[in-house]
Amino acid sequence: MDMCFRPAAVGLPKPKCPACGKEIEVESGMTACPECGHEFTQQEIDDFSKPAFPAPGMPGAPGAPGAPGAPSAPKAPSAPKAPPIK
Repeated sequence: MDMCFRPAAVGLPKPKCPACGKEIEVESGMTACPECGHEFTQQEIDDFSKPAFPAPGMPGAPGAPGAPGAPSAPKAPSAPKAPPIK
């Protein structure tokens, strides 16, 4: 079976500038909005780098499939009983 891996950011909404409200492409080292020049605070920069899972309108990750419980160990045979004394 082929598997496809994609970056986590694919399909997520782009962050918006808190000053002008326009969607921005976040790049490493970015400190200001390319549209309006708003200087981002450290908190805003940290918020841009947080993953937004699940993003609004997107379902969460599926749960693990149900697996049957492990079978219990077989019972060990007991020792034979001593013969009756006569």
